[in-house]
Amino acid sequence: MKNSLSGVLLIVIPISAYAQQTEQPKYKLPDGKIVRFDQLDSINKAWGGRGYLMKHDESDSGVTIISPMTDEFLRKQAEDKANLNALLNQPAPDFTLTDLTGKKWNLSALKGKTVVLNFWFTTCPACIQEVPQLNELTKNHQGSRVIFLGLGLDDAAVIKRFLKKHPFNYTVLQNADTAGKLYRVNSYPTSIVIDPKGVIRFIQVGRQNIRQQVSNAISQISNN
Repeated sequence: MKNSLSGVLLIVIPISAYAQQTEQPKYKLPDGKIVRFDQLDSINKAWGGRGYLMKHDESDSGVTIISPMTDEFLRKQAEDKANLNALLNQPAPDFTLTDLTGKKWNLSALKGKTVVLNFWFTTCPACIQEVPQLNELTKNHQGSRVIFLGLGLDDAAVIKRFLKKHPFNYTVLQNADTAGKLYRVNSYPTSIVIDPKGVIRFIQVGRQNIRQQVSNAISQISNN
């Protein structure tokens, strides 16, 4: 994973019982200690229970760096969210990315169809948590003119290993950090719905009720 987004990729992950649903990826504390995911709840409590930041660095593949939540980051997150929401009702930035089979996908070539983008990465607990809802969403729209693209920040090899344990029915695109920068995405997961004219009509950061929220956005586009 490239360090192209201000040097790091920072996200906020709510603390909950994700450990049962992950393959126990490794996490590095500020002091360099490596811990398992099932230890993060107790670490969060020791840090005051405010949640934590996660940072990816391609120099240490498979390890995610975590640190305590800060007021400065929360202010930055609010600014990032405002910048992201400014894209609503604006033309979607074009991108070209490669899927896991080597096929290139160009967003501008998909005009005429509704496109759902999901920005994620393999060690993001909330991203993993929402996969079943997103799979259900794709099943409910089979045969429709809706394209579902999962823009993964990891490379193909890492994503393929992940998919063996966590099948994801979106068409998964690899090394999508450049597209994330175009879309001002700094928190994960983030979902975006683009109408057939290529205009962004829906943005959501986080997984809360994601299947219904995206489904409602698709329906609203279809009815207009």
